[in-house]
Amino acid sequence: MKHEFTLLLKQRSLTLLLLLSLVLVSFSLLNGWQNIRHIQSQIQHAQQEETLRKQDFIQHNSHDGALEAGEVGYYLFHNVYYRPGEWSFIALGNRLVVPYVQRIRLLGLQSQLYDGESHHPEYVMLGTFDYAFLLVFFAPLLCIALMHDLKASEQQAQRLLFLHSLVKEPGHFWFKRVLSRWVLVTLVFVLPLLLFAGMHSLSLSPLLQVLTITALYTFLWSVLCSAVSLRKRALNANFNAMLLSSIWVMLCVVLPNLCQLWLHARYPLQDGSQLAMQHRQLVHGAWDLPKEDTLKPFYALYPQWKDTPPVTGRFHWKWYFAFQHMGDVHLQAQVAARTRTLQMRADAATKIGRWLPTVWAQTQLEAVACSDISHLLVHRLQIEKFHTRLREAIYPFLFEERALHRKEIESMPVFDANEPCAQGAHPDGNS
Repeated sequence: MKHEFTLLLKQRSLTLLLLLSLVLVSFSLLNGWQNIRHIQSQIQHAQQEETLRKQDFIQHNSHDGALEAGEVGYYLFHNVYYRPGEWSFIALGNRLVVPYVQRIRLLGLQSQLYDGESHHPEYVMLGTFDYAFLLVFFAPLLCIALMHDLKASEQQAQRLLFLHSLVKEPGHFWFKRVLSRWVLVTLVFVLPLLLFAGMHSLSLSPLLQVLTITALYTFLWSVLCSAVSLRKRALNANFNAMLLSSIWVMLCVVLPNLCQLWLHARYPLQDGSQLAMQHRQLVHGAWDLPKEDTLKPFYALYPQWKDTPPVTGRFHWKWYFAFQHMGDVHLQAQVAARTRTLQMRADAATKIGRWLPTVWAQTQLEAVACSDISHLLVHRLQIEKFHTRLREAIYPFLFEERALHRKEIESMPVFDANEPCAQGAHPDGNS
């Protein structure tokens, strides 16, 4: 093995390729880290701004120290955060297209939840330059560069027959050559990762998971490259490189995109903006309905407010918030169906990953980074629970027509932005 490493590193072009690869891996880690640091700083700034905003709201809207519950529900915004995990820099996933800070009020949730999503098609198509991207797309090319001419280079130098006559077990000889190249490719990705993890004192368990995924993925491509370049008639390096490049295009580009098209056709999904639009239509239509048509089904869901003071006059806050919430209630089945469809897509992608190593590596790294669909759905569930807590905190004052005071506003629920990313999270709330 030592002799193989010496021969490899004596090749100047190969040494330059490995050094360039080390630089690219380091840049991918740095780029992912800077993106996550930016998200964290924006969340921290939003937390500070929210505290000041609430204080300013209380100061400018209180009347003799009291505030009307309807005005608090309508005008006071609350921040919710899609906080990244410790290892989210490895695979940014959906973090750059899903808002990491959103402001919600006591109004209907569905019309607010999807307002901030930004799916710029060209940006999503390009992807992000992070560790997962480089491993999935660049590691196979590095394996191809190092292993496409294992036998062909010896044949071109007219040493192949001589080598076979010198070694007792040709299989063991070629195994050492493949193994040495696999170790070099793996070290290109592992060394910067270990250095980065040590510099930032990152947790050990996710590090071991990423190292395992990296080693297995490069091993799979090393086996594939050696199978092509060591076959009986693998004596043309150019043909081997062309064949392996075609396999790379199929496994890294064509088949994953075909699988994505199949997933979209197999599990059609209602867009979030459509849910937001339907909610707005329900809310706008409620203005023209008799108040009883809104309040009767609302009181059926919340009988504890049925005997509160009746709604009189042309407008009342409790009627307004009742039809806002009933819009969410009418869309519950569609929201649940959308969540199930997203989870089925994620589960199907995991099954596809059993046969496509590129999809497997991407999904596994996104799971470690907490940037996959399952964690996004858990985040959405947390927002729904937080919105419910807000309603439960304000409804007693709203329906009993009691004023809110400073201490009661300051003790209102706050979204927990510091909750760590839960490994293995599932949208049903289990981990």
